[in-house]
Amino acid sequence: MPFLSLRSRSLRSSAALVLALALLKDVAAVKSTPQVRFNIALCEEKLGRLVAALGDYELAAADARAERAEQVAEEVEARLENLRQRIPKLTVKRGAGAEAAIIAVDGVSVGDQVIGMPMPTDPGPHTVEAKAPGFKPFRKSVRVAEQQSETIEITLDAEPPPPVALGPAGARSEGRSRLPGYVIGGIGVASLGASAVFFGLRAGTISDLDKACPERQCQPSSQSDIDAGKMYTTVANVTLAVGVAAVAGGLVLVLTSGPSSEPSVALAPAPGGAQLLGKF
Repeated sequence: MPFLSLRSRSLRSSAALVLALALLKDVAAVKSTPQVRFNIALCEEKLGRLVAALGDYELAAADARAERAEQVAEEVEARLENLRQRIPKLTVKRGAGAEAAIIAVDGVSVGDQVIGMPMPTDPGPHTVEAKAPGFKPFRKSVRVAEQQSETIEITLDAEPPPPVALGPAGARSEGRSRLPGYVIGGIGVASLGASAVFFGLRAGTISDLDKACPERQCQPSSQSDIDAGKMYTTVANVTLAVGVAAVAGGLVLVLTSGPSSEPSVALAPAPGGAQLLGKF
């Protein structure tokens, strides 16, 4: 391909430029010369790919100097000086909350070595994104023109805390499990059942003592029944108090917990438990 053949043709459409660029890259893959590299850079420049064009012009200049292609070297130097002034710069800075954020420009992650430094970029729209755990994602688009410099400071806002619904009894956790309430309520039910059993034993002991101790005058042989009756009364009262408190506490936990897919457990006091409270 003769030197600067592209400059002698009218490549006015982007489609023609893209086709020419693809053909030139195919030629360069077989044999790269200063002339081919120059024409690749020329197509990129006309397509607005100024950063890529700058790199290929510099490669063409290096190859031209190595091969003593003076005409190519002179032409490249003339275009390089003008191109460096045209390329816009984009500076990305870290602001509040973005100290450890992952930052990307146009979908490509950028390293810390270029953060805060002017980055050569092509004219047109660009998007800066950032994300970090515990913070809302950052996204900002900007359009830069030739010779323009633009700075974007990334600031991240913390994610809001999970929503909490308020019920009649105060704060209510929507995600809290009802299982602890069911467990405590179940313990209460079991305790009420035990209370009923001991109250039954107490009643039986009183009946036996009424028969053995007419007019409340008991023989020494009945002392063991008296002691047993006292023990039944104490245990019955304690288990009754524990059962009532556990059932009430479990019910409160169930009512103040959020919706749950856990199976329901019916809580009911033992029959007759509350009516057996008394003194021996």
